[in-house]
Amino acid sequence: MVILAGVYAVLIRRAQRRLAVRFHAHPLTEARRAATSRRRYLSPVLFGGALLIALFAASGPIAPLRTPAGHPVVLIIDISRSMEENDIKPSRIEAARSAAIEFVRRLPRESRVALVSFGNFATVVVPLTDRRPAMIDGITGLRTQLRTQLGPGLLEGVRAVTGEGGVAPLPAGTTYRAVAILLSDGRASDGILPEDAAQEAKRRGVRVYTVGLGTAADPSTFRSGIYGVLDEPTLRRIADVTGGRYYRADEAGRLREIYRELARAIGWTRRPTEISYILAALAVSLLVLSVALRVRFSPLG
Repeated sequence: MVILAGVYAVLIRRAQRRLAVRFHAHPLTEARRAATSRRRYLSPVLFGGALLIALFAASGPIAPLRTPAGHPVVLIIDISRSMEENDIKPSRIEAARSAAIEFVRRLPRESRVALVSFGNFATVVVPLTDRRPAMIDGITGLRTQLRTQLGPGLLEGVRAVTGEGGVAPLPAGTTYRAVAILLSDGRASDGILPEDAAQEAKRRGVRVYTVGLGTAADPSTFRSGIYGVLDEPTLRRIADVTGGRYYRADEAGRLREIYRELARAIGWTRRPTEISYILAALAVSLLVLSVALRVRFSPLG
């Protein structure tokens, strides 16, 4: 605070010298006008505020600030033939692409994201990256296939964020190390059971949020038949086993809402953070404003 007061005094003195030279023709007139203005009180008030804020900053205050969560994330998207159904407009696959792109854009820039698709087989479309254009290109390029290998898709997604080898124990106080968002519109056709893949995700510390996409319609109304009917029980079990949550989307707007909610919940967190530097910057700003007002309204005070 002593330093702040000294800086204030020096700035005022220098400014007064300059003004005394610049306005030597009418110094008394300017001084009288400033003395009759209420605005002359602003400068000392701001200076006092700067001192109080600087004192508070020196105590090392801590506040819960919104910061990137830092967990790697994998998007696992069903590209089976049933994703061509149009009960979700314009189609299930188009709605999934649009929502996934918006999700990626809403994550913090520092977040690393991977993309895995599953149809005839599971594929890592985009490995973990913080490059958003690569992710958006990968999502845009998704094309449907015949089958629905849901279990292998989840397993491949888990490996995309934890690696192929063994994993170290979770640090004390944490319940997961990575996040997966699995979107599916139907039921598994073959491959490892989804429940077994969910157990592996849990063992490796991956929390899985599942999103069911589709309407509750008669299988006979779908070109894909029974495989176009949403298997909610399986998706619920996957989420429950891994500590995640199941969401249901029966329209494109609801799907976008779900992905926006997940981007906020997964991408960001609130951590206790020291805010001394923020308060110090505010104190300096008030000091500069106080000097400017002092010079403007009381040049000879």
